[in-house]
Amino acid sequence: MKRRILAAIVGVAVVCLGLLSLPLGWFIISNERDGVDRNFSLIAERAVNALTLDGEFGANGNYPLPDYREPVDVAVYDVEGRLVAGVGPKWADRITDSAHLLTLTGTTRTERVLARPVVAHQEKIGTVRVAEPLSAAGRRVAKVLVLLGGMNLVILGGAVVVGRWLSGRLVQPLSDIRDDAVRLGQGDFALAPLRSGIAELDATSEALADTAARLDAVLQRERSFTADVSHQLRTPLTSLRLTLENELDHPSEPPDEAIAGALADADRLESTITTLLRVARDQPTSRDALDLDSWAGSIRDRWNETFDAAGRSIALTAEDGRAHVSGAVLDQIVDILIQNALDHGSGRVSVTVERRDDHLDVVVGDDGSLARATEDLFERRDPGAHGHGLGLALGRSLAEAEGGRLVVASSSPTSFRLVLPAGRFAQPRTAR
Repeated sequence: MKRRILAAIVGVAVVCLGLLSLPLGWFIISNERDGVDRNFSLIAERAVNALTLDGEFGANGNYPLPDYREPVDVAVYDVEGRLVAGVGPKWADRITDSAHLLTLTGTTRTERVLARPVVAHQEKIGTVRVAEPLSAAGRRVAKVLVLLGGMNLVILGGAVVVGRWLSGRLVQPLSDIRDDAVRLGQGDFALAPLRSGIAELDATSEALADTAARLDAVLQRERSFTADVSHQLRTPLTSLRLTLENELDHPSEPPDEAIAGALADADRLESTITTLLRVARDQPTSRDALDLDSWAGSIRDRWNETFDAAGRSIALTAEDGRAHVSGAVLDQIVDILIQNALDHGSGRVSVTVERRDDHLDVVVGDDGSLARATEDLFERRDPGAHGHGLGLALGRSLAEAEGGRLVVASSSPTSFRLVLPAGRFAQPRTAR
């Protein structure tokens, strides 16, 4: 491409120089010829004036001629066409012989000639011939044309230099954009916008970098979604499996309760996938009025069996009232905190739900303690984590997606605080 741009620029320069030089060359040649004729005319006029100064032409064989410079030759011919003075052929040529009453100019095989008749009483009495070799005029024209050609070469050289610089300035950013596109196709999304000084190319590079950033964000969200789903589905899948296995080992009559439990676990699976997918795609979640007392009861029912199997206990304290929050998101975050307390904490797990102005405040704690920096706990795939390093990071992401926050409230005993915007609350009935 660089060569094509250079060839195009040089080609345009050659065409422009040709369109300019051809008329200019013709003008130089024509101007030189006209200049020679004007000079010849002046010399001939001076010669005629000198020859007729005394009123007689060739008195006593005297033909005085003015001074002139070589290579111009001046000659005087009588009416018969014989050379009588000056430098020229012995007999008049056709141009000189044809000049009767008017001045004639023309070209022989070797000379440029001007013939000026000497007239007295309306009759030709002689002829002044002024001539110059064609080679002399050719040398003068050649010098000018060589100078013109040299200027054209200088201009053409400048066009080559400018063409090389311009083609390099155009091709290099395009090559960089092509390389970025190849890197993007290979999965490298770390593209930075290029700054070449060419607005269109810079805009293209910036658009490509923005596309890479968006693709990277989409890919990261999809990867996070996959990891989060696999992490969050473990608990409801385990519950569903235990329900089904227990029903197989000890069939109930009728099996309505077991089926209802399995369906509840299936609903939790569907809710988990839907919630995480909405957050991964930055889609809004529903914030219907949530009855806090009923919600706390569902949490207790969902976790009692698990805690009994682990030999642990869980206590929930919730105010009566309603909060405008996303129940699905709240379930996910609280489940993460309870599971974290069950896996890494000790003693009884407590969940306290309170309303504070227009926020919902949820505190999940246990009797254990934290031996690590609190912010490290929320690092995704934390290398120092005892588990997968996903739960708390996901919980904080879900809270921030809802405009809330998840922090460590206490390191010993361990407690985490979740704060979510809750819009408005209904008037409380009774506090528990």
